Amino acid sequence: MRKGLDRAGPDRPEMGRQRRCEIPMRRLPMPPLPSLPALALALLLAPGGALAGACPRPAYPAAFLKPVPTRNIDQALFSRAMQMEADYARCRRGRAHVATAPELTEAAAGHSRWMAGARRLDHDSTVPGRRSLKARMRATGLRFRSAAENIAAFDRYRFPDGAFRIRNADACIFATQAGKPIPPHSYASLAQAVIAGWMNSPGHRKNLLHRRIRLVGAGLGFDPTAPYCGRFYITQDYLG
Repeated sequence: MRKGLDRAGPDRPEMGRQRRCEIPMRRLPMPPLPSLPALALALLLAPGGALAGACPRPAYPAAFLKPVPTRNIDQALFSRAMQMEADYARCRRGRAHVATAPELTEAAAGHSRWMAGARRLDHDSTVPGRRSLKARMRATGLRFRSAAENIAAFDRYRFPDGAFRIRNADACIFATQAGKPIPPHSYASLAQAVIAGWMNSPGHRKNLLHRRIRLVGAGLGFDPTAPYCGRFYITQDYLG
């Protein structure tokens, strides 16, 4: 297990912290690719290594664009948003599609709620029968050869890097330095921010892009006591 990024603005406490954990995955030989003329290959491939135009940004229905509530979070909706962002990142690197498993969503949501209650990022919990990643994955009943997990914590509001203005702390009204209102995260924007952060961290990126992954599930926990109107704790689990 390695610590990930510590993304903290100069005028607010630490946010966007991330960690990763993995049960080693076996590497399988990749089948040979059909040969193409070098010029044709150069024209077909996008900068990320995927076929140009084959990896469009996720198009989110209206439900994904609603602010994430602090209670009764739609865990399935968030897990789907995280899967869509993970698929997009994987597609751009030539990786295979991954599917969402409800069992993994439930496991990830439970661990995220524990982290929010404990107010810390940790792959190990105090929940009987689910203290470790391996135990949580076994509890899902899913068959797997390998497993991995990424975790993170992000503020409820979409704060920019650096300073911002507090209009009314009790009412959770914030603005950028230019005076533009800062909204709370939606399911889609939070998933985008989390996956983008992991893609900028070598350890998290390794888990996210691993060739053996076939199933994913993500979940959210919320700590209402954190500064600036609360903080989300995020878990995404991977099975291969």
